[in-house]
Order: sequence, then structure tokens, then C-alpha cells
Amino acid sequence: MTVKDNNPELRAQIESAIKAVVEHHPELLYTHTTTDKAHGRLEERAIEVVDISGCNVGIPGIRQVARVKRRREVLATGKQPQEEEINLVTNMPFEQADAERLLWLNRHYWLIENRLHYAKDFVFGEDRSTIRVGHGPQNMASLRNFAIGLMLSNGITNIKRCVENLRHNPKQLFRFAA
Repeated sequence: MTVKDNNPELRAQIESAIKAVVEHHPELLYTHTTTDKAHGRLEERAIEVVDISGCNVGIPGIRQVARVKRRREVLATGKQPQEEEINLVTNMPFEQADAERLLWLNRHYWLIENRLHYAKDFVFGEDRSTIRVGHGPQNMASLRNFAIGLMLSNGITNIKRCVENLRHNPKQLFRFAA
């Protein structure tokens, strides 16, 4: 789970825990770094993980805290590289998710999130929706999520193509419901 700026107390606890380990017990700081070059970008990701089992932090059950530093450079433009730092918490023990695994999980979470956003926004037009009153927005979001889930559970990976096909032949929809 990403700890965002809207939770400054937990964020400060995480930063304090990582700082204390770096200063006093650097051997307990687990790190992993990846570098990817694709689509005209060079992306570096580094994670620092601290096992805090038994420590009292803002959320019960937290086993590890981590800091991920991302650096992205668009090679064609030569502009200043963009840098970002985020904090993570997890209830998974180190044996289940070491630094390398946590970085992989964080990376793949965003791949899934971006694909879902694409389907909801570009295929179903969620951002263009004019439904803004009462429970309407939440109900429509539930229907979109249901439709995406139904397609994925039926092995459909190209949601955009499926929706376009259903627009031309809506009777195919009943094939999924059976």
C-alpha cells in the first residue's frame, strides 16, 4: 500500500524508521535496484526495505516499510530527469516479499492500475461522464467495473475491441451471461 501525503503521521514514522536503520543498523536495510530502457525512456527504480515486525506504527499488522525512488529520463528530449520518492507499507513478512519482490509488486500494481484506467476512461468514457448527482457516479463506476470483470473472467484481454464488437452486435452480450 502506498502511503501518500494525506497521511503525514504515518509517512513521518516510515521515514524515521528507515533513517534510524540507515544510521544505526545499515545491515538491516534491504535494497534492490532495477534499470529499464524502453519507449525512449530510461527508468531507474531503487527500493529500501526495513522489516519492522514488532514495532508500533500507525497501522496494525505492518511488517515492512519501504521507500521507492524512481528516476525517469526521456532520452530524446534531454530534459532534466524526473525524480519521485514514495513510501510503502505491507503486511507481508520479508520471507514472503523481499526487496526485489516488493519492487516487482509495486511496478506491476501500476501496470494493472494503468490498464484499468485506460479501459474505464478511454473505452467507457468515465472522465467524460456527465452523471454527477446522488449515487449515479458510484453506480456507473460499479457497472463499468462489473463489465470489465465479466470480460476478463471470460478470457477477454482486449476490452476495447470487445466493447466495439458489442456495440455492433449487442446480442453477443448474452453469451457472457450464460
